[in-house]
Amino acid sequence: MAETFNDPFVGFDAVHNITPWWLSGSQCQNFLEVGDVVESLSANVTSPVQNILRQTYSLSNVALLQWFEFQEHSDAFRAAYSFPDKASLPALSPFENPGCAP
Repeated sequence: MAETFNDPFVGFDAVHNITPWWLSGSQCQNFLEVGDVVESLSANVTSPVQNILRQTYSLSNVALLQWFEFQEHSDAFRAAYSFPDKASLPALSPFENPGCAP
């Protein structure tokens, strides 16, 4: 659902949803792909959440806009770069050249 609302037409015209180049695990790209950022990380990519009926759901962790904007100090709740598990992305991507070339 997060990618449906954040990047439904990512990069289709080489203008919309294009971000600075980012590197996360083995992923290197310049698209606003909120779920892709955490896919290749060693941290858990899901966070179990329990509702009042004690039913457990596994929410996918996603990168927040602040991570894609390279905000040194995230202005998101609790200075997070990912949601719902803040620990999934504890820091920003290093700045990357196009294509993550050296």
